[in-house]
Amino acid sequence: MILASLVLYFIYLANKPQNEAVSSQAQPVPVTKPTTCNARVEQVGLSNYELRLRISGAAESIVVYTEQGNLTASTTEVGSAGEYRIRTPGPATAIQIDDCSALNLR
Repeated sequence: MILASLVLYFIYLANKPQNEAVSSQAQPVPVTKPTTCNARVEQVGLSNYELRLRISGAAESIVVYTEQGNLTASTTEVGSAGEYRIRTPGPATAIQIDDCSALNLR
């Protein structure tokens, strides 16, 4: 009986559909990011769990680096008119606006 179970198991493995392997190899579509630096940080306010920014120019995303991990926020979701507030899991160590160089906050 055990031998019959083993034979049936190996027959099942041999006839298993192969389309599962194809779907796991699919590459995610890359998200387009801005390629220029059109914004400038004018003012930064820090607390342990919040970052406040005043930005001049046009920006689409803000990346906040913390020791607990990085956060990426869309500017349309975290503020408007150049003023932005982002809640963080810990103190921010650096920020980056779009493709601009990162600003060290330490």
